[in-house]
Amino acid sequence: MSDTIKSNLLRLRVSSAMTQSAVADAIGISLLAYRNIESGESLPSTNTLEKLAKLFKVKPGEFWEEPEKTIKAVRFRALESKNIRKREEIIYTVADWLKEFNKLLELLNQEKKYEYKLKNISGTTTDPIEMSENARNELRIGDNEPIRDICSLIESRAGIKIYAKEFFSDSFFGLSLIDNKSDKVIVVNTWNKISVERRKFTVAHELGHILLHENSYQENITDENPQEELEANRFASYFLMPKKMFIEEWLKYDNYSFVDKVIKIKQTFGVSYQVVLYRLYDILKATGNDNDFNVWNTFRKEYKNKYGVTLGKKDEMLPMNENIKELQSLSSTFYYGRGIADLVKQAFSQKIIDKNECARILKLTVEEITNLIEVWNLDSMIMQQE
Repeated sequence: MSDTIKSNLLRLRVSSAMTQSAVADAIGISLLAYRNIESGESLPSTNTLEKLAKLFKVKPGEFWEEPEKTIKAVRFRALESKNIRKREEIIYTVADWLKEFNKLLELLNQEKKYEYKLKNISGTTTDPIEMSENARNELRIGDNEPIRDICSLIESRAGIKIYAKEFFSDSFFGLSLIDNKSDKVIVVNTWNKISVERRKFTVAHELGHILLHENSYQENITDENPQEELEANRFASYFLMPKKMFIEEWLKYDNYSFVDKVIKIKQTFGVSYQVVLYRLYDILKATGNDNDFNVWNTFRKEYKNKYGVTLGKKDEMLPMNENIKELQSLSSTFYYGRGIADLVKQAFSQKIIDKNECARILKLTVEEITNLIEVWNLDSMIMQQE
């Protein structure tokens, strides 16, 4: 029974966007006492349970009911053990969002919009490069077409739901899952300490898992599979930068220095400098020249000479990093795609939901939703000119 209370408490706290400390203060118990209840180490007293029910606006009996299951199977991996401890909280956050998303699809009678459209190629090959070519063809991406807005592309052409959210962890980049409607979902961490390029690569990486590793979607597995991670990385690299196009772009700039060429390529494809260097290493290795030219050492040495900065493994290059106000202000909406915001906009325009409901679903303040509705009205005026 304590497991049921534990699950419901975590679900309700996440849905209310409250920290453990805030809940403990609100019901008048210590943070340690609340943590023990939410972790299942102790049961709450009747008085505490009633206070929790009042706080979350539910009946006390609901804590003993099995939570509604919105996720069928998940592929969740973490680079560090601290993220495993946050795994349940992240999954409940996603489940809460999915519940709202699917409800809007049902209200608008648009459930077919997110039918998975890549069934013809899923699992047809174990070769990441071949699969990346198949995916680009199936998604109707031109041979010489860089991928700009990857989330909108995957939502509209692959029928995959995208959830972009700040998870305040620079070692959790994203995950993918199958919901209770058997729809595919990709989650990407948009915390501003994670570069835009890393976010874009994460979405492509998770698409690789969906196409290559269908049997890996299991709820209780938390350990990384190193081979599958390498395959998903390889898929993402070639999906974002097809080999022929990469080579053509690289050979365009004869008068550029090595660092300038890397910057130009990363800007063209919208990827990190690490991805560009990995691709160069891959090409040199295939030709047997990887020992003749060390791309990593050469790049870091020349970059330091040019910019006076030594780049670490997780650092992004200065010319494209996100440490400027304009990009920081985009927050979780950057690379967001249309997704749930588009559904909320439609439901509001059809008077299915009101302004307060829009704010609740999108987790915006009254001022923020008022400003957003003004933009929606502007959109309507512009559409009249089409």
